[in-house]
Amino acid sequence: MDIWNWVEKLQEDLRQAGQAQNAHLLTRLADDVSELQVDRVDALLPEARALGKALDNPWVDVYVGHWALRNRVGNRMEGESALGESVALFERAHRADTLDCPQSICVTQDLAACYGNIDGPGWVPERIEVCDETLGRIDPSWACFQCLSCEKADALLDDGRGQDALEYLQVQAAAIQARGKEVFDSFPEMQIKILLASGRAEEALALIEQREAEVAAAGDYEPANCTVPRRLSKAWALAQLGRDEEALQQLVPWSELTPNHWRLWANSASTLCSRDGARNTWDLGTRFNTIIEHFAAVGAHRLVIEIAALSLELALQRGARWVAQRQLGLARTHLAQLRQDRGAAALVAGLAARIEALPEMAPLPVPADELLAWLQAQGEQHQSRDPEREAQWLLQAHAEQPDDGALAEVAASALHACGATTEAMALLWDFVRGHAQEDGAAAYTLMRWLAEQGDDDGLRRLAATYRDSVPVFAHWCEVQRARRASDWPALEQAAQALLALSPGSNGARRTLASMYMETGRFSDAQACYAQLVETLEEPNAAHWDHMSAASAAGDWDAVRRSAAAIGMELSSQQGVVEEPWGWVIIRSEDGGEPVEYYARRSGPVTARIVENAPANRAQQVGDWVVFDAGLVHPAPEDEAEREHFIPTYAQVHVLERGGFARSWLVDGAHPGEAAWNALVEAAEAQGWKVWSHSRADYTVTDPDAEGGTLPGLLFTVAQPQDHAPLALHRFLQQATAGWAHPHCWLRLAEACDQDRQPHLDAIERYGL
Repeated sequence: MDIWNWVEKLQEDLRQAGQAQNAHLLTRLADDVSELQVDRVDALLPEARALGKALDNPWVDVYVGHWALRNRVGNRMEGESALGESVALFERAHRADTLDCPQSICVTQDLAACYGNIDGPGWVPERIEVCDETLGRIDPSWACFQCLSCEKADALLDDGRGQDALEYLQVQAAAIQARGKEVFDSFPEMQIKILLASGRAEEALALIEQREAEVAAAGDYEPANCTVPRRLSKAWALAQLGRDEEALQQLVPWSELTPNHWRLWANSASTLCSRDGARNTWDLGTRFNTIIEHFAAVGAHRLVIEIAALSLELALQRGARWVAQRQLGLARTHLAQLRQDRGAAALVAGLAARIEALPEMAPLPVPADELLAWLQAQGEQHQSRDPEREAQWLLQAHAEQPDDGALAEVAASALHACGATTEAMALLWDFVRGHAQEDGAAAYTLMRWLAEQGDDDGLRRLAATYRDSVPVFAHWCEVQRARRASDWPALEQAAQALLALSPGSNGARRTLASMYMETGRFSDAQACYAQLVETLEEPNAAHWDHMSAASAAGDWDAVRRSAAAIGMELSSQQGVVEEPWGWVIIRSEDGGEPVEYYARRSGPVTARIVENAPANRAQQVGDWVVFDAGLVHPAPEDEAEREHFIPTYAQVHVLERGGFARSWLVDGAHPGEAAWNALVEAAEAQGWKVWSHSRADYTVTDPDAEGGTLPGLLFTVAQPQDHAPLALHRFLQQATAGWAHPHCWLRLAEACDQDRQPHLDAIERYGL
């Protein structure tokens, strides 16, 4: 069964109703989950949920809820923190008005996975029961049949029945193939997981390499949720087989991982580090701490114990007793939350015994009041610092010198660097509560961490702590809270109050100017930057910001003054600054996503966009924009590469709209330069914008052509908003009538209610 058919029909209805962005939203939500873009999914969810309410369509609510949970229990591996939402969606999906929605089947996977995250072995009966009940309501032709089969196999594995899980998957795969359906990647991925967990690394590696060969032969694109686990599984298989160097090459960079793959990474890393102590470093310990803290925060109890056991072994090898003790404490806390023990208590007891057998911590290398200087000298001598090793000494020194603010801040920073964020925050809170008569490094570090964590209540408490003793710092706390929450009135009030007490605070003035730019108060921003220009010793950066604000405010004389101050010559002496300055790329946002367009720079910080937007994006061609002068991408270091470098700048304001409607896509074989130039010239004579999106190597298929391909041409045409699409349709018919190969503009033909068949024929013949 095609479970997406209703979604595709809804998307087509939305497009025809002029809601292309909402139609694209439903696809983006699923795509971003599959590409492991967890933060982008979070950003899309409010808009997606609002769409369901606006359409009054309960099926959309279930669809959005399912993908929200795929992000939470799938990508983020949430346990108890997502249980309420998982149960609520399961119940909502089984009401009369949503029971027929295909995604009402999918939510079973979400609930079963949530149970598995909380305590996989402890919830085995419930996981199998909920999968069996739903599998009984569908047949193997459903895509959901495969997802639920894998969920049940995962439960069998957690129950210690790995071979039963493999045999079950074979039966399910045969049933799928008997219905003429293809077995998806999820089946071999689950088989690989079972084999690795069962110590059958050679079989797992053979299956991985077979899958790699199949993917390479097919040449199809694979999303990150397929490629990342396969690479990590290969790393663990190779590590189990002692092929360490090959395993290291397969490890996915930490920055590309999401929590659902941390377990695989941890198994591989711990295996590799157990054989080579040089790999077992403090920053490896920090990553393990990050994993454990995350699983603890989301209520994935058995995972906390499992990863803590791996990490604790490595910490003991490094001699990091305090790390091992901390992780043992976390494991004990979550041991009490398990539904069934299944050997967890014995594991934790064994780890505790090993820690107790360790010798006590070594004494400080120097007296406590000399430790910071000694550590600094050691770092300069060895050109590196080990915060994990230093943290043990710093905590001892802090206990001896509790009133030393610098010592408290460095100790907390060492804990934070090692991933012991909770302890680091607690140390700073204890210090500032006892030393609220003056601010210092400890107070500012705590403020920064609270802002980074989005802890508004914490920032309010910190402000209250210093309200009477150091009001400037209290206002800074309020500025940080307001900026994080986009509470612009509160930010302005706090920043103005801060400046009243400390007129020389350039940081507060810069924050205020940035807020004014964000809210479109460009004249106010210009005034702030003008003050910064006057007071800063190195005002060049402030001049650029001043020009952005002045351009947005339309104060071209002010733009000229700043340009002259930094040695920039403008050809005009008065009036609007609009001069030919060459090519740039402008980055803007569309629906929360960054989009970039070619533009012609028209002044120090202004440009006109000349590239058409894709058909599914808001049109920006012809827009006259102000940009921030900071480069989005740094210029290449190589001089030859710099010659071809086109700078990219972030858009901050639209001075004037281009006035063009959506773009219409045209695709087909290239007609030759003369024919193409003639079309462009004729279209632009009508006031339309034409832009070629195809690269030099773009080709289309043609069975009659030599080699089976022809050079291709993919372009868009945008019309002014008051021009009828039908006029463009007729123009394209006439302009391309003499071309050797017909082109396709299917969406334009549909919008004009014209014959679709010629375009469908072109799609079929040329593989468009």
